[in-house]
Amino acid sequence: MATETERQSVIATAHRRYATKAFDPDRRVSPEDLRAILEAGRLAPSSFGYEPWKFLVVRDEELRAELALLAWGARAVLRGGAELVIILFKRGVVHDSPHAAHIVTDVLGVDFDPDSGLSQMFKGFQEQMLGLSSPEDVDHWAQRQTYIALANMLSAAAALDIDSVPVEGFAVSAVTDLLAARGLVDPAEWGVSVMAGFGYRAEEIRPKRRREYDEVVQVIG
Repeated sequence: MATETERQSVIATAHRRYATKAFDPDRRVSPEDLRAILEAGRLAPSSFGYEPWKFLVVRDEELRAELALLAWGARAVLRGGAELVIILFKRGVVHDSPHAAHIVTDVLGVDFDPDSGLSQMFKGFQEQMLGLSSPEDVDHWAQRQTYIALANMLSAAAALDIDSVPVEGFAVSAVTDLLAARGLVDPAEWGVSVMAGFGYRAEEIRPKRRREYDEVVQVIG
């Protein structure tokens, strides 16, 4: 069992995480710290371990300026010189897809067979348990997975005393078109899910206001 000090440390980190609205342009996240944050995202859990995500770290100033016109939610990140990470979701992740074959063969290190027990279990999971009956359903499922990686990154940043903000305020189609025009994304293979900024705040952290524990948590049995 953890000690009370360890438990309080976890809670303190949760309080430390704050959706920053203003970043200090004179302070930058070190490459080593950013790598640790991205590793936390890379190591996040995913359904069946299929990792339906990719992270784009946007530093190109011309691209950042163009994104500022399309992503109002990211303007504080872009104008504050913070790191901007765009999280993509993989399209078409099904039991016999090239992505599934890549994960099984190149990551897990075993021979891929769409008729294997693992592949068929994944097929049944998607089609029968989750009821994913269309390509759109499959893509929505993959997109939801990316938020697990996002949460890991935000928590990792807080643990490193680095500020962050999740960003959904952007024109998805326009951002996708921009990235595609620059050859950064193939829209047939990848969709834009969510963004996040990482830097150092130029404002004080406001105390969190949340519903009470007993309103949020219900113990059954």
